[in-house]
Amino acid sequence: MLLQFLYRRQKYSKTRVTIGKRTLNALLADTFVKKMIGLMFRDGLPSGTCMLFAFDYRSRQGIWMRNMRFAIDIVWLDERKRITGMKSAAKPAYGFFDFTTYYPESPSKYILELPSGFLSRNRIAKNSKVSFKI
Repeated sequence: MLLQFLYRRQKYSKTRVTIGKRTLNALLADTFVKKMIGLMFRDGLPSGTCMLFAFDYRSRQGIWMRNMRFAIDIVWLDERKRITGMKSAAKPAYGFFDFTTYYPESPSKYILELPSGFLSRNRIAKNSKVSFKI
């Protein structure tokens, strides 16, 4: 499969993301291919890690759950890095014709994919500030 081929050849930069009182190591999805693949084909997110998607402009970017093997929490951020939307325990797509995609309520510039349960365990709320450097 083409996506698996591309996934195996990606090299990810890393940055630190602070959300609430937690600081995580983030894989940076900063190219078209990395954004398209996201966390596909992985067995999970190691403890203390997340994936950060950075876009050039604000839009209603959806998270496609195709080829995902585990649930995640999703956070959408505006250009000031404030949380504008959240989805807890987003479930993977199942079956060949399942194109499950989660969208934010409003345009965002950044997206975080976090381990499922992170938002509730850390009491993260909408409008909270997130910090990171790209």
